Amino acid sequence: MGYIETWNKVMQRPSDFYREMPKTGGYTDPLTFAAISFIIYALLAALLTILFGSGTYMGGMYDGMYEGMYGSVRGLGFFAILMTVIITPIAGIISLFIEAAILYIIYKILGGMGSYEGTVRLVSYATAVMVLSWIPIIGWIVGIYEIYLYIVGGMYVHGVSMARSAIAILLPTLLVILLIAIIMAWIFAFSGLFFSRIFSNGVILL
Repeated sequence: MGYIETWNKVMQRPSDFYREMPKTGGYTDPLTFAAISFIIYALLAALLTILFGSGTYMGGMYDGMYEGMYGSVRGLGFFAILMTVIITPIAGIISLFIEAAILYIIYKILGGMGSYEGTVRLVSYATAVMVLSWIPIIGWIVGIYEIYLYIVGGMYVHGVSMARSAIAILLPTLLVILLIAIIMAWIFAFSGLFFSRIFSNGVILL
């Protein structure tokens, strides 16, 4: 299948696509698809930023990675767009390998039977949402849809239930939130102890 046909199937019939997707066969096809998605995203997001400013850009799951990049292209013109188009697919593909490694480990812990290659393939094709992620507001909606693609893809690649696949995808986010909560609790506890010692010694800070 060509890029457009694959994109349509991923976005419109993700269950059929991931059920039929080969779990092996190399990285060339999925990474090529992902690279094209990232390039389209980079071009349109950079043009949007140049025309209307960085405040209009509201991307999906990858917005944090490229926000600084797109925020700086306004006023730099063609060269900045060119560099963005070159850097974005490289950074994006590297992030896909890292992301796939994390998800692969989590799926294995949850009893998944899939391979690392299959995991790379599922996250690569999920980048189909990047074609729409540059659109203000809609970027957040397709970002949520990308999570759904991950869940569906993981279900078929690793042979687990949708519930387990959802846990695998959402677990990293929950762990980050839990870690932040623990750090904040520690900071508040330390601050309370610090100030209680100050006031117990009769010291008042103005």
